[in-house]
Amino acid sequence: MNRDGLKRQLPYVVVAGWGALNGVLLAVLGIYGESSLVFWLWGGVVVLLELAALAVLVSSRSGPDQQVRYRVPYRGAAAVPPAAFGCALVALAFVYGLWLLALAVPLLAVAIAMAVHGTAAEED
Repeated sequence: MNRDGLKRQLPYVVVAGWGALNGVLLAVLGIYGESSLVFWLWGGVVVLLELAALAVLVSSRSGPDQQVRYRVPYRGAAAVPPAAFGCALVALAFVYGLWLLALAVPLLAVAIAMAVHGTAAEED
């Protein structure tokens, strides 16, 4: 598979890998002897994930020309996701302990750096 094909089918690989990981976790539950209800429920989730992966694969193959690269409208807008995760970790630190601040502070620092310096979408 060439590099362009891998880029086009990367979402399929992510969803299929997620389903496969859930399949491995289901097998681990089998080793520990869980009830049959757990197998039916978790197995159903694995099947749904793999069906979603097939839908993503069919979608990426049927319309490769529809793959669009979205650009961030403003240079500092790329800082929003790390800032949101950092704020969520700060809020969770009040519930689960201040050790989460060790994760939140660097993440907020990265968000501030991205907002100040800005980021530009790379061109092909």
